[in-house]
Amino acid sequence: MARLIVITDPDTALGFRLAGVEATEVTDRGEAAERLIALLRAREAGIVIYNEEYLSAVPERNRTAMEESLTPIFFAIPVARAAPLGAPREEYLARLLRRAIGYQLKIKR
Repeated sequence: MARLIVITDPDTALGFRLAGVEATEVTDRGEAAERLIALLRAREAGIVIYNEEYLSAVPERNRTAMEESLTPIFFAIPVARAAPLGAPREEYLARLLRRAIGYQLKIKR
């Protein structure tokens, strides 16, 4: 059976553990990038969830490989403190949907 692994900060890791999900705590983006690349190469996990902010520390060629990977599948999640200040939530959701389904949607209130 494929494993679900979460790479995140200590505070968020606690929430995932309470939900019964294996979570690996990292203290900085560099450490997160190393773990993400190792998981990409090992291909032992089924799904890898990680904080969106960690992607900036991953080299471009590895980012592309992560986006194209089918085993494991990588999902970036927003973490409250990682959200850019002043960026509307709708803009983030539209970007996430565009990446997930390949279409751009306009979100109207």
